[in-house]
Amino acid sequence: MAAPSQKTPILDIDNVTVSFDGFKALNQLNFSMTEGELRVIIGPNGAGKTTFLDVITGKVQPTIGQARFKGKDLRKQAEHRIARLGIGRKFQTPRVYLNLTPRENLELSCNRDKSVFTTLFRKTPKAERRTVGGLLETIGLDHKADIPAALLSHGEKQWLEIGMLVAQSPDLLLVDEPVAGLTDEETEKTGQLLISLAESHSIIVIEHDMEFVRQIARQVTVLHEGSVLCEGTMDEVQNDPRVIEVYLGTEPSLSQEQMVMLRIAASMAWADGNFEPEEQAVIITQLSQQFAQNADEQATLQGELKDYLAKRIPLEEMVPLLKTQEQRELALKLSYKVISSNQINETEAIAYQRLLGLLALDPETVQRLEREAIEP
Repeated sequence: MAAPSQKTPILDIDNVTVSFDGFKALNQLNFSMTEGELRVIIGPNGAGKTTFLDVITGKVQPTIGQARFKGKDLRKQAEHRIARLGIGRKFQTPRVYLNLTPRENLELSCNRDKSVFTTLFRKTPKAERRTVGGLLETIGLDHKADIPAALLSHGEKQWLEIGMLVAQSPDLLLVDEPVAGLTDEETEKTGQLLISLAESHSIIVIEHDMEFVRQIARQVTVLHEGSVLCEGTMDEVQNDPRVIEVYLGTEPSLSQEQMVMLRIAASMAWADGNFEPEEQAVIITQLSQQFAQNADEQATLQGELKDYLAKRIPLEEMVPLLKTQEQRELALKLSYKVISSNQINETEAIAYQRLLGLLALDPETVQRLEREAIEP
């Protein structure tokens, strides 16, 4: 009896190091994925995620090591040649022609030798019209196919750019933070779109939103300091002690849940990026008093928190780590206490509203917690 066939690797990264003036953005990174795989890459800021994509697309050349796509060495290949090999990249900000309609954007992408002039003034071949029509349905924009793309919502522009990428028939799609700034409904639809596309494409998604990662992830790779820290299912990586330490820092004498609450509260205070040392001391004191009983314990905890809280992590990665209603309520109470200690500025208000959306507490509970936070 013949042995079962194995899927062919589509991408191999072997021992890749990328150095910028002595700083190693990637450090002996090894990575592999097979054809037809949907892989999600996560990791804290500075983990090397963007450089990882830059190496695959030829924007950055490895200092050491090799990247291969379908067995072909990508080193020294120009970016446009790599694209023609079958690698398409979607950046964080949608790059669409705002004055053209979604249909015209897709027609232009279907034939990369076509100019804007020929797209607008020459008849599109019948086969290409069918392809574009199918893509419009796939990305959910068939009902808005002939309005200017400038009138689309942010989420719809993201879907259009994904459609434009697919129109170029790549074998591997690289999608960078596709749900940043999207509504919950748009986020869910984006997940459904990527899962659908994974039936006929290999896809790498870089993402910070952990709820979205859980929606789409089959296999997750965690990057840290330019190397692969671990790989596995979402549950496996989220419960890996190494991942917890990387995301939450060296543990003060607190539980994981308490650390997450502290980080969330601190992220409110640091939201505007303009936080004086005196203000930091006030915040750290308030937080230490919440979780330490006497003056000596509070002083120790304050010292631990100073470095611990300095690492910025997106709210979207922290809130899902809170498992109970009680933990979410305490996180909100602490956060409101922190930002209300001084006049709340616009940036802090925006961050706080984002936190409210992620915590998903009912309005009555929010009002009660806010009152309790400022009561003497």
